[in-house]
Amino acid sequence: MKIHDYIIVDDDPTNNLICKLVIEKFDSNSSVTVFQQPEQALSYFQSLVKKEAQKKIVLFLDVNMPTVTGWDFLDKFQMFDYSIKNIFEIYILTSAIEDFELEKTKYSMVKAFLSKPLRKATLQELDLNFYT
Repeated sequence: MKIHDYIIVDDDPTNNLICKLVIEKFDSNSSVTVFQQPEQALSYFQSLVKKEAQKKIVLFLDVNMPTVTGWDFLDKFQMFDYSIKNIFEIYILTSAIEDFELEKTKYSMVKAFLSKPLRKATLQELDLNFYT
């Protein structure tokens, strides 16, 4: 059975609701956690214990947030222990029309850059068929 944990980090409550509904439609066994404040997500990540390292978490991260940008978030994320960083598959979810070529090089841990709104077809294309 496919089981996924998903985390959405975005300051937009409407986008978060759309993402949550799309994920739940795509993966009926999903557990979706939403953080509207990126600082809270970073604190949560720091609190993950070694038993969490046995699973994978799909992270959808917005770029344009008022307190901590997605890039600032990734800079802080890169300082985490490998055992924490290894848990995550990171996808940037953005409404920006930029190509992010520089960022693609700097943040190689990002699997893909996706356009908002998240769609079920996009999730199907990502091949998120890992097991926990």
